[in-house]
Amino acid sequence: MTHWRQCNSHLQRVVTGLFLAVPLLAVLAFGPSWSVVLLVAAAAGVGLWEFQGLLFPEGLSAPWMALCIALGLTLPAAAALGGHIGLHMALTGSLFMGFLVPLALFPGEQAALLRLSRFSLCWLYVPYLLSYALLIESLEAGRLWLFFILLVVTSCDAGAYYSGRRWGKHRLYERVSPKKTVEGSIGGLAAGVALGTAFGILFLSHVPVWLLPILSASLAVVSQVGDLMESMVKRMSGKKDSSSLLPGHGGILDRLDSLLFSFPATWLFVKGLESWLI
Repeated sequence: MTHWRQCNSHLQRVVTGLFLAVPLLAVLAFGPSWSVVLLVAAAAGVGLWEFQGLLFPEGLSAPWMALCIALGLTLPAAAALGGHIGLHMALTGSLFMGFLVPLALFPGEQAALLRLSRFSLCWLYVPYLLSYALLIESLEAGRLWLFFILLVVTSCDAGAYYSGRRWGKHRLYERVSPKKTVEGSIGGLAAGVALGTAFGILFLSHVPVWLLPILSASLAVVSQVGDLMESMVKRMSGKKDSSSLLPGHGGILDRLDSLLFSFPATWLFVKGLESWLI
């Protein structure tokens, strides 16, 4: 019975993964820029809803939740319209509005300040980091860079999962994520470096070959640490998954956690490479 449940869970994981991957790859390969913006905004909105559920286990009223998500979604919108300058102007505006509401309505309520601090973490962690995907998309060869990030992160995730199931014996960080193993982490790192380097050689010919394994390894490490960070938040919140939206995977945030810091890391690398090559 246990074996069947494990197989069924694995089948759910694979089917859900394909269900997510096919439209995502289609948008990146053939979709206009506005479709990428809508995709990022949708992911940011759902991710914000899930993350506030982790940070506010007692629940938020509908008006507060609407304010949190609405102000958060100004970040990808501003990134799409105004690039990195627009993104940081929107972040400043969100914080300004976040302070303005308690200043006007709850000037003596300490809970309002605590609520704002959690809102700020929501905005920084989900829509701010995700907006870097739009900054990357606007670059020359931006779609190829997005494919590169997705390939490295997903291959690292799959490599860690299957390596851990096959050879995993030593726990990686049991206090945060009991199922992750050192052997799985090494397998994920190897898969990410191998496929990322191969993709870069084939499609990112303007990048020096010796930099490709370094970048791939860096993203693989960042993605694994990002996964552990979200696991830490879930453990602190007493939840196994960010939601039950995706069978076999948990929530959208459980799929985004490995990507969130990978987007700004790659954007900084590409901008630095451009400056170096000039």
